[in-house]
Parts: sequence; structure tokens; C-alpha cells
Amino acid sequence: MKEVKKPAFILVLTLIPLLTLTQATYPLTITKVETKDYTGVPKTSFRRGEIAVIETEVSAPAAYYYAQFPLDYLQIITLWHGPSMLGLLMTRTKISAGETKSFGGGIGIRLTDPIGTYGIEVYVWNGFPSEKGAAWTPLAPARTTSITVTG
Repeated sequence: MKEVKKPAFILVLTLIPLLTLTQATYPLTITKVETKDYTGVPKTSFRRGEIAVIETEVSAPAAYYYAQFPLDYLQIITLWHGPSMLGLLMTRTKISAGETKSFGGGIGIRLTDPIGTYGIEVYVWNGFPSEKGAAWTPLAPARTTSITVTG
């Protein structure tokens, strides 16, 4: 009996819908997460007692078919050492199609904070889950970076 080989494109056609379902589509993108000192100089290592400024940019595409612009969003920036959140920044604003918005703020590194690596997480959502209920959704993939805190 002769073996019949199916063309590779049949496999590809079978996988495309599966890949599409597993890839989330977001109307916004966090295009920049940068840490600086309080004078605006880029920096990733801070001493206790210093201010870590975290600056972000969020961009909206010129055309997006699944969202109506201007789009209201909530941006949250958190600073973590292990399981402990040591800082929080947030803003609510609107963004129009084709626009990029900047946001930033400073988080003080206390003299009693631990030495080591701190994680920074940036989120963009349509509001708080407690406000939106079942309609709560992220509007951009989360972004992370880190800083080092020394003595």
C-alpha cells in the first residue's frame, strides 16, 4: 500500500485559527518603560534614599477596528521587591487614534527598604475590575523592567 502524504499547507490552514485564538489583540501598546533619576538622567541602579522616576509611553494605532477612539484607560505602575509592593503610580486619561501619551512619576526608595533587585510592572486597563466587572479587560500587554537598589 502506498503512503499518501498530505500537503503541508493543510496543516498550516488547520493551525491558523488556533494561533489566532491564542494571540490576544490589544488596542494599545506600552512602547516605553524607562527609569531615571529625579533630574531625568536614565538610570537603573539607585541608592536607598533616592527617587526612582519611572517614565512610560502608551501608543494607539492610527486605525484599529475593535475599539472606539478616544479610548479611556487606566495605567498602573508598580514597584516590587519579591512579593511586597513598595510603590504605586497610576493615571486615568484618554488616548486618540495615532496618539502617544507619556506618563511618569517618582517612587522614593526608603532608607529602610531592602537592597537587591526590584521589579517594575506596567499595566494598561479599561478601569479597575471592581468598576468594570465582567467587562474588565487589559488594553495593552503588560511590560516589566527592573532596577537595583544598593546601600
